[in-house]
Amino acid sequence: MLFLKTRKNSIEFLTPFFYIAPFLSLLIIFNIYVFFSGALSSFTDAEGINPGSFIGFENYQEALTNFDFWKSLSTTIIYTVLSIALQIPFAFVLAYILNMVPKIFKGYLRASFFVPVLINGVVIALMFRMLFNKDVGLINWFLGLLRLPNKIDWVNDSNYTIILMVFVSFWQWTGFHMVYLLASLQTIDNSLYEAAKVEGASQLRVLFQITMPMMKPALTFCFITSAIGCLKLFDLPFMLFPNAGYGPGYSARTTVAYIYEQAFSQQFRFGYASAVGWLLFFIILIVSIFQLKVLKAGESDEN
Repeated sequence: MLFLKTRKNSIEFLTPFFYIAPFLSLLIIFNIYVFFSGALSSFTDAEGINPGSFIGFENYQEALTNFDFWKSLSTTIIYTVLSIALQIPFAFVLAYILNMVPKIFKGYLRASFFVPVLINGVVIALMFRMLFNKDVGLINWFLGLLRLPNKIDWVNDSNYTIILMVFVSFWQWTGFHMVYLLASLQTIDNSLYEAAKVEGASQLRVLFQITMPMMKPALTFCFITSAIGCLKLFDLPFMLFPNAGYGPGYSARTTVAYIYEQAFSQQFRFGYASAVGWLLFFIILIVSIFQLKVLKAGESDEN
């Protein structure tokens, strides 16, 4: 009896693992294995199907002294800073306004702002590439109606590269952040606002001493997810600009695009590309930790 009872308990314990076994298998093969395989490859001179030999930190040293790497990283950082500086504040303003809109309109407006998030990134890039076409694009046509210069070659002029990337990203992702911030706004206890009104607090003081502190977790989430998404950007410039997505004069080549270029477009330098990928991973990790420290997520404000 004791044996049967022990066997029954063992089966009950193992049953959940059988259900999640397919997921765990895919996770181990395509995530964990690839994670450590990439780490090992970054210390080799692997090229194509040749696994290469161990060369230590030479790939990392080459990347840190390579002008193309730093140029792609600077492009990525500029794009990231501008995107966050526009998306999060504007999303907060939208959420703040929608929170005061009558409930009958709130759902419709929230859905309309969120729709761009649901569209595939490749479709969005191709759509805006047509809109900004020099000869038949609607943007130049509209500028012509306003008697403004309307023969701007948007996608082939390096002066507009970052502007286009930031604009398209702003259109696609602001609604995503707005939905999270709006949900956070709706969880704030109205009694806090009523108490502030009784005390005679101004709207500006209420915003900075009640609304913003209470929304800190949502703001932290938006800042971190936006930074991560921007730092690993690839599909938007790849489809928006000519020259295989690197843009005029390689002005749209982000760090991930640089990794793709080294791994597939040139000499199949998988070892070097893996090293650059790990450098980007550490950059994203440092940025995320920095944001957590600055925003102090999880700490309560007892003012």
